[in-house]
Amino acid sequence: MFYIASIGFTADVQADEAAEYMLKAAFLYNFAIFTTWPDRTTDNFNLCIYGKDPFNQDLDSLMRKKHINDRKVIIHRINTIDRLSQCQLVFISRAAIGDLADIIDDLKDKPVLTVADSPGVSQQGVVLNMNVKDDKITFEANLTMARKAGLSLSSQLLRLATKVQQ
Repeated sequence: MFYIASIGFTADVQADEAAEYMLKAAFLYNFAIFTTWPDRTTDNFNLCIYGKDPFNQDLDSLMRKKHINDRKVIIHRINTIDRLSQCQLVFISRAAIGDLADIIDDLKDKPVLTVADSPGVSQQGVVLNMNVKDDKITFEANLTMARKAGLSLSSQLLRLATKVQQ
């Protein structure tokens, strides 16, 4: 159960945020599992966090023994846009959302799954955007941007989306 407060930094809010991002880490894994990339250019699956990492070690712990399409998951924390094209999945942190237009422009037509958790960013070009609604993690999908990137999102994934932009 999540209770996200917009004011204050009590221990309860920090604990709730940690729990929220633990669940969002699991969502990232499932997003990758239910996405098909056009080609396999690397032996590893590069999952990148752009900006301040809200996952702490939860993402590392979850991915330690996981594989995506028979590839070992390697987590990269990146703070420069020009390195994002090496990634198969990029999570754009809220702290870095001001760079969104440049990120979308740089990754345009590249097979990179962009994911964020900031209001309204799927309309700006992010492929999958997570939200918290009624204490649950939900997400919306921008199918147009996925297709432009050469990505195929599973119908099983799209059925769970609260909104699919086509």
